[in-house]
Amino acid sequence: MIANQLNLTDKQINSFNRFMLNGTGKTLDALETMFGLDVESSDSSIEITSAADSEFLKNLGNGPLYTVSSALAGDMQGSILLLMRSSDFDCLCEAMRPVLSLLYLSSPDVDLATLDHQKLGWMQDTGTQQTHDEIFHERMMDTLSEMGNVLIGLYSKAMFKICDLNAEHSIPYALRDPNQQVIQRVLSSPDVSDQSYLVIENEFIVMGRPLKLWCLISPTHDSFQHILERIERRHDYH
Repeated sequence: MIANQLNLTDKQINSFNRFMLNGTGKTLDALETMFGLDVESSDSSIEITSAADSEFLKNLGNGPLYTVSSALAGDMQGSILLLMRSSDFDCLCEAMRPVLSLLYLSSPDVDLATLDHQKLGWMQDTGTQQTHDEIFHERMMDTLSEMGNVLIGLYSKAMFKICDLNAEHSIPYALRDPNQQVIQRVLSSPDVSDQSYLVIENEFIVMGRPLKLWCLISPTHDSFQHILERIERRHDYH
């Protein structure tokens, strides 16, 4: 879904579609191999739109979001923002509990009694569930930040593949945003009238439940024009 008012050529549209397929394909691999998630199926769509007219971002609703933000530098300026609704984050938590538990196994043949004593406090069932949930939440935020670092890197590499622009990203910052202030700041930047956004909506089925993840790429106006020009100049698409 690409806004007609941007007047993109077929070559540019096809390149962005391939960027989406490349980036989300590697995202799926990373979720399965690096983070131990069993993804049963997935679907992704890309939208390129001007200003804040994204149809995909309307699917976020008005509730709390979990965000991972990072600044872009190098040949492409701007930012990348990963977005997840609170309900999807809770689903991710349930999926990640067994994975995080395995991080504390000393060996595959340890007996259950010994293993139970090796568990950290947040894994023990000792009646102080609230404290343990808080600690687990902190570990999940660390995991979300690590996941964001990997996924943002994959999208940066996918961008390099379609337009040969090297982009670095800053250390991602993950937080819970109850009032959606982070995305509002991005969408209300001073150059919003000239801003074009790449919005990727990913839907994964994990443990039988749908889990959505949005990637909002906000190149500066000059960077976006640079991307379009580089696509037009490239003839080799692998």
